[in-house]
Amino acid sequence: PQLTASAFRYDLPMRLAFNLNAEYVNFDHPNYLLGKRTTLYPQLSLPLATAAFSLTPKIGIHSTQYTLDRLNLPGQDNPAAANWAGVPESQSRVLPIFSVDGGFVMERATDWFGKSLTQTLEPRAYYLYVPEKDQREIPVFDTGIAGFNYAQMFAENRYAGGDRIGDANQLTLAVTSRLIDPSGGEELLRATLGTRYYFADQSSQVFMPGEAVRTERKADI
Repeated sequence: PQLTASAFRYDLPMRLAFNLNAEYVNFDHPNYLLGKRTTLYPQLSLPLATAAFSLTPKIGIHSTQYTLDRLNLPGQDNPAAANWAGVPESQSRVLPIFSVDGGFVMERATDWFGKSLTQTLEPRAYYLYVPEKDQREIPVFDTGIAGFNYAQMFAENRYAGGDRIGDANQLTLAVTSRLIDPSGGEELLRATLGTRYYFADQSSQVFMPGEAVRTERKADI
């Protein structure tokens, strides 16, 4: 079973915005480690925007609590039992997450196969910092490595799921161009090109089982 909750408030003093994401999961399996995971992630941001420019600094505290149970583990001759021998049954992980997301939009009138359109050019920069924290003793219940795509370029976590929070000191640079019908506002075409630059190697204490630790300083395009 899983319970999720979210709360937000966008009318705080000084134009601040508040978001809260919460989750409780009780993992069960007939032959593997059992566990309960509770996550609280409050975030405070300052959205600044005009018709052409946007800038949003944000800071959050990602807190996770685990309560593990070995009741369903088979005997010690089973690898599943050996893998978690000595792992603390109660664990917590608290990480600050800081990001700055900014961009601007330029427009021009253009002609495409005899049709008058508006073309945009939208550069965007996204900086993310998450300190490293040893997570090698945290079990993996529902987490995997996220693929590198447009949405993931601007994500706070390189993993999909809550059992790993990736360390980060990185900058994503991207540019989008759209073709829009000015008469009705329909978007006819969108193209985006982007990449990510890493200012530090991936921590050897934050990885998935079987994952090769990244040492490159630049992601794919």
